[in-house]
Amino acid sequence: MMRLVLPLGGCLLLAACPSDPVANTSDGDTTTTAATTTTSPGTGSTGDSPGSTGDVPTSTGDDSPTTDASTSTTGDDGEHFEPAPGGLRRLQRHHYVGSVRYLLGDAAAGAAAPPEDYSLHGFDAIGAAELSLQESAIEQLEASARAVAVAAVADRTTLGGHVPCVLEADPGDTCYEAIAADLGRLAWRRPLTAEEVGPLVAIAKDASAWGGGSFATGLQYELMALLQSPYFIYLVEVGEPDPVDPAVRTLTPTELAARMSFFLIGRTPDAELLTAAEAGELTTDDDVRAVAEAMIARTEARATLSNFYSELFQLRDLSTINKSNELFPQFTPELAYAMKYETLRLIEDIVWDKDADFRTLLDADYTFVNPALASLYGLPPPPGQGFAKVDLAAEQGRAGLLGQASFLARFAHPAETSPTRRGQFIRAKLLCEAVPPPPPGVDASLPTEDPNKPQTMKQKLLQHMRDPSCSGCHSLLDPLGFALENYDPVGAYRTLDDGLEIDPSANAADLGEFASARDLAELLFDDPRITACVIKNFVRGSLGHMERLGEIDVLDDLEAGFVANDHRLQHLLVELAVSPVFRAVGAPK
Repeated sequence: MMRLVLPLGGCLLLAACPSDPVANTSDGDTTTTAATTTTSPGTGSTGDSPGSTGDVPTSTGDDSPTTDASTSTTGDDGEHFEPAPGGLRRLQRHHYVGSVRYLLGDAAAGAAAPPEDYSLHGFDAIGAAELSLQESAIEQLEASARAVAVAAVADRTTLGGHVPCVLEADPGDTCYEAIAADLGRLAWRRPLTAEEVGPLVAIAKDASAWGGGSFATGLQYELMALLQSPYFIYLVEVGEPDPVDPAVRTLTPTELAARMSFFLIGRTPDAELLTAAEAGELTTDDDVRAVAEAMIARTEARATLSNFYSELFQLRDLSTINKSNELFPQFTPELAYAMKYETLRLIEDIVWDKDADFRTLLDADYTFVNPALASLYGLPPPPGQGFAKVDLAAEQGRAGLLGQASFLARFAHPAETSPTRRGQFIRAKLLCEAVPPPPPGVDASLPTEDPNKPQTMKQKLLQHMRDPSCSGCHSLLDPLGFALENYDPVGAYRTLDDGLEIDPSANAADLGEFASARDLAELLFDDPRITACVIKNFVRGSLGHMERLGEIDVLDDLEAGFVANDHRLQHLLVELAVSPVFRAVGAPK
């Protein structure tokens, strides 16, 4: 049977994107990406240095006229739309597991063990689009497919909902054909040709014969073949040439259905959506808008958005960061989970419960706490052990995300705060500004401390900023973090640093003066860069590419619509799916 597996591995190798260095996914103290290596918060020295956090829009070459999926690609100012290249994009880990759950059930999803995601330019989706799989990852996909198939054969309930014949007492060989055609359509996100069905059925029959005529053995190997195929592991986003301008390629209806499903609900499209796409019911703007609106009404949309912001805000790292046990004994795994939940619950409240202005995430004067978080914030504990909505203490100057322990703890050291890291997060993730790495050979450590002359963290960094080689970046980052110095490395409020009074006042040339999280939030709330960055983050983190010069006009239109509709994220999610940026690609890379 080895010959059945080796060609599949070969397909994966051939289908992989151009070879690049691949991230080291170790759970150790450093996180290595294809571009940079950075020390995780809580593991490095007390010095801070900015790292590469983003990119300027990529040039797209010649400015030839193009058309989008449904309307002219010439913007109001005459600029032409040039989409990012099409191609193959590997399923991210949560996409893989979510698809297995839909196709084969919870037990199969629990057995799934796809490779870890590799981040590029700060986003897993870009890594999935640009980085090739290592041989070890291909072996891991094979092992995962086997484990999933074994679990699915043992519990066929979900599979039976898609292919009823597997629940019969004695399914015949014709059931293998139904599995290839019906489950294959869902797994590969398009109808299979007869030339594709035939080999899958042959694998199942050969395996059944090898297993002494066992239908279950044939089923297991057929499922393994489906799950190891590049058509399952990769999103195919090649499109068809636009009749007006072949340089722009419109996603096929099934490709668009797949992209929408993974974007909005985090898994392979269901049979109903594929049927609609195949029937030509996913063609016009109104078609796409109606489907997108129905999809964001599902519970899965909430989970998918939470996953997106858990990655973007690096909340998923909270369970692995280190804090000084001596200084912060309250920082337990349970408190770290509560920090993450608090931020995601606030997002859920703004986006889903209220369908409100998304910028409320910055200036909210309320939050959600359990007893452990209430204690950390100096608030009365809510009844019971669960989470409750509470008003923030005005005297602490907290507001929204920048006053939450998830952000404050994640971007701090084990025993000290880090104004640089906190400021860098604001610049990179909220304003989408590219922060260059320090020049080669620059000493990023802070000046040696004199034990007889204690200094606050702000004083240390101001001294560090006198170095001309450091001042350029630190003058952009550190002032934003100075305003947050009243919050210690786990996010608790304080007025002293090393026994000295904290001065949180600061000034940034592009923002003005501020002295607390609330001051900073009020300035950021009305900054148009915040609105633009929300959109850019979805392009980067969901579509898998940095925004390109040829897309800027379309992104500007999206921004204008976002503003006109009161910055409601539900509206943005739908309109992004309708836009040419989402529905068209360039020539495959």
